[in-house]
Amino acid sequence: MKSVLVVNTGDRVHSTALAARPDLKVTFVIEERFIDMYPKGSDLIIVKNLNNPSESTQTVVESRNCNEYSAVISLSERAALTAAYIRSFLGLEGPSVYTVLNTTNKFAMKRKLETAGVTVAQYKIATTQEEAIELSKEVGFPVIIKPIMGAGSDATKIFYSVEDIKNEAGVKFFNQLKNPITTSEKEFPVIIEQFLDVQQELHCDALVIDGEVKFIKVSKYIKPVIEYNSGIFGSITLPNSNEISKEVIKIHEKAIEAVGINNGVTHLEVFVTSKGLIAGEIASRPGGGGIRKMLNYQNGFDSWEAHIALSLQEKYIYEQSTDWNINDEIGQFMLPVKRGKIKLMSIEEDFMDIPGYISSDIKVKSGDVIDGLLDSSAVSGIIYVKIPNSACLDELISLIEERFQLEIEERVYN
Repeated sequence: MKSVLVVNTGDRVHSTALAARPDLKVTFVIEERFIDMYPKGSDLIIVKNLNNPSESTQTVVESRNCNEYSAVISLSERAALTAAYIRSFLGLEGPSVYTVLNTTNKFAMKRKLETAGVTVAQYKIATTQEEAIELSKEVGFPVIIKPIMGAGSDATKIFYSVEDIKNEAGVKFFNQLKNPITTSEKEFPVIIEQFLDVQQELHCDALVIDGEVKFIKVSKYIKPVIEYNSGIFGSITLPNSNEISKEVIKIHEKAIEAVGINNGVTHLEVFVTSKGLIAGEIASRPGGGGIRKMLNYQNGFDSWEAHIALSLQEKYIYEQSTDWNINDEIGQFMLPVKRGKIKLMSIEEDFMDIPGYISSDIKVKSGDVIDGLLDSSAVSGIIYVKIPNSACLDELISLIEERFQLEIEERVYN
């Protein structure tokens, strides 16, 4: 039986699965506010703040006999740097602090990509609102400003002028970064990037073993992520023979070398603009939302199983699905969610007559109360559909919208 450390924020699915494995003795490294996620008897190390890798590692080392641990697993991007610090401190195999920092710190990441010849948007680092104003002038408006550390699209804002940064909404944005309410809230420093005229946004998901790409798939979002504020969201897979896919795969090759990913699951964003393809961010973790299941349906590849296996230094092998042709493309369509008590929510049967329907993952039901942070990853359900051709995408989205129902009985927050 392997003794492993699992560094986690709010992931219930994979933490539960790991705890249930008979071949693992799991110790979870968490913050105090996540204690209620775990059943009585769970082995927990409580750290003050997972955003502080050095302090968290010190707590772990002082709390347990660390001679017994053979692996450290991260279950979220926010947990990744602390996991890497513990791993490196204990001399264990897996992504190093160097690699994880290059795939979680957006400023370091952009520098590495740019140095490797990968085209990125112009960027600057800022630590105050005043500094952000001056550096935004250098980059040139409009700009997009977001925290250097942290996943998700919350605390990400477009500014079109100095006045935008100075107005009430701008002041509120920067004050929240100065005074985060919880450790999950984003904070300074920020990265200021040139806001691109994005025609299409792509994501590229891959498996890298010993520096060699063993699996790779390019997909396109149904709309750029920054444009998403409500309604159906998601992506569809693209053939690897597609010309854009080929170019994205080349960018991915340069990117993994630039940031130092030798073993791991990757998730890369690429923007299609009038000036060509521009790389966004690369993460050394599985893509979120319905991406995992979409890839699994299309290729048999399971990004989370691969991530866990590599973290444990185990072999990962997958088999191509035989349920349909390899040339069939798959879409994952995420249903929006709202804060409040749910009065009515669609069920799986509502979507089953959609052409190409594969399955539904309905995450909420009538009576549930939704509160807390809602970002681009917060959904009420995900619909998976086989897509004969991308020309029918608008019609397909309309069919899903017609069948989707979400009524809120009472608002919990404004």
